[in-house]
Amino acid sequence: EELMTIIAEKKAEPFKLTYSDNDYLYISIGYGEQATGGYSIAVNELYLTDNAVYVNTTLLGPETAVQSENAPSHPYIVIKTEYLDETVIFE
Repeated sequence: EELMTIIAEKKAEPFKLTYSDNDYLYISIGYGEQATGGYSIAVNELYLTDNAVYVNTTLLGPETAVQSENAPSHPYIVIKTEYLDETVIFE
C-alpha cells in the first residue's frame, strides 16, 4: 500500500525508484503521463552482479491498428524480487 501511494504521487512525471519491506525488493519505473492508453513496458534486462542489480526497460507505444483510449495514461512497471541489499542501477 505504501509503495502504491508513492507511485500515485509520482506517476505524472517519469520516475525510477526502489522500495523494500525487508522481505522483498520492489523496482519501479514510470514513464510519466502519455496522451493515450495502450502502452506497455518491456523488461529488456534484469540481472545481478557482484555489486549491483541492473534493470533496463523500454516503453512500447500503442499499436496503430488497435484503437487506443483517448484518455491520458501513466504507464509504470513494478518488479518484485527477493530482498537484496544491493544498489539498483537503472540503464
